[in-house]
Amino acid sequence: MRTKPRKPSFRTRLFMICLALGLWAVALLLGGCAAGAKTSAAAVRQYALEYPSPAFGNLERVPGSIRVEPLSIARTFSTASMVYRSRPFVYGDDAYNRWKIKPSVMISDMLLRDMKSAGLFGGVFSSSDAESGDYALGGVIEELYEQEERDGGKAVLALNVTLLNRSRRNTGGRLIFQKNYRSIQAMETCDAESMARAASKAMEALSREIILDTYQAMKGNGETGTKASPPRGLSAR
Repeated sequence: MRTKPRKPSFRTRLFMICLALGLWAVALLLGGCAAGAKTSAAAVRQYALEYPSPAFGNLERVPGSIRVEPLSIARTFSTASMVYRSRPFVYGDDAYNRWKIKPSVMISDMLLRDMKSAGLFGGVFSSSDAESGDYALGGVIEELYEQEERDGGKAVLALNVTLLNRSRRNTGGRLIFQKNYRSIQAMETCDAESMARAASKAMEALSREIILDTYQAMKGNGETGTKASPPRGLSAR
């Protein structure tokens, strides 16, 4: 005689229902976290400087070689996040709009690229090359930020650059020049892409002036004044 299967008790059915609801809640929570992580990652955008290397016409190449040292950067701006200045003494970081690499590395790479492309020097070497070079160019990035103003944002870039003659044994006589360069470029709109575009224009202007000053100093065999110059740049203030 076949017997009917026993129905689960009320307590068993309640346990099974609670277990199913718990598993469903966990799956929903994990799915939401994954979607949130994807949304957050997609919201962060990365930017880099872009501009053509400056051209210098038919200037005669100097025989000396130069080594371009990595630039350091002031700690206020030593971050991959874009920095903005809303008013005096007030700075902020834009965590959702960042430079693709550290600004010090990015600007050092652009200056090295431009000096090689200029074709004005007997040789241009980086810090990773075995050749030391007759001269050494280095410095510090003193400013890189967006200046927020009522009439629109502006990209501010300032460098302090030092040129040394490595062939001179006298330490005091090795300094050829130490100059400040500063450029302020208006942004088309108040967004990160316009900041990257304006900062690129600023770097293009300063790179041209740094290369020309270095060329003139090396052409004169380093016989230039060692006094610091006033700020330079097409939009210098």
